[in-house]
Amino acid sequence: MRIGTYNILAFTGYPADQASATLGDAASPERIQHYVNVFGQLRCDILALQEGAAPPAMLHAIARELGMYLATIPSPKAWPGHVLSRYPILESRTFGHFDPHRDTPLLSRAAGAVCVEIQPSRTAWIVALHLHPSDVDLRAREASILADRIDELSRSSTDMVVLGDLNCQIGEAMHNALRDRGFVHAMEAAGGIRATFDSTGRRKIAIDHIYLSPSLATLLRRAEVVDWPGFFVDGLEPGMWVHSDHMPVIAELAED
Repeated sequence: MRIGTYNILAFTGYPADQASATLGDAASPERIQHYVNVFGQLRCDILALQEGAAPPAMLHAIARELGMYLATIPSPKAWPGHVLSRYPILESRTFGHFDPHRDTPLLSRAAGAVCVEIQPSRTAWIVALHLHPSDVDLRAREASILADRIDELSRSSTDMVVLGDLNCQIGEAMHNALRDRGFVHAMEAAGGIRATFDSTGRRKIAIDHIYLSPSLATLLRRAEVVDWPGFFVDGLEPGMWVHSDHMPVIAELAED
């Protein structure tokens, strides 16, 4: 089972002005086919996307071409998330909501959980997150809320993956909350911590992460940050672009 997370930068390519000549208009057939090919290369059974702003018809077309189920996690502002799954999706939940009294509510990007049936009579929770990018204190408050939600979800299934753009490196509150609950960082355990942002080599920080619950961590075989052509270039030259400003992270689990 291959599980991935990818901040897809609203399907614009990066830089968007360089990518637009190839991708065409928003939701164009060329753009749809491009991202079908991108996600197909990753060969994920479960793929969480962040910054997935796109017309529903485009998302449905991508999922249909891939033969995958799709759940969307709404954003209180402008950064919806999605989970593509080869396994049937049974349920989805949203943790962040619009607040008329706050410009930046908690969980303002996207946060939610999707229940998938990985085997007959066996389910797993995919907790897909995108935390605040700049406010450490706000991220700590988001982590506290999410820790409670994770505890609630674990009562219905101990199989859980927490993944996404956490917008922080190891050591912050969200990481500590997961470690306190026995979750294993996939890259740390089976790949080695590597930068996931940005995909052009300007900033080298690890902010996209996959954590596995204890029941799934025993199945972990390998993990990687995808730096293949198209996903990463070490320095942009005029006319060059990549799929996003982030790189995907993938964890590969053995079949149980």
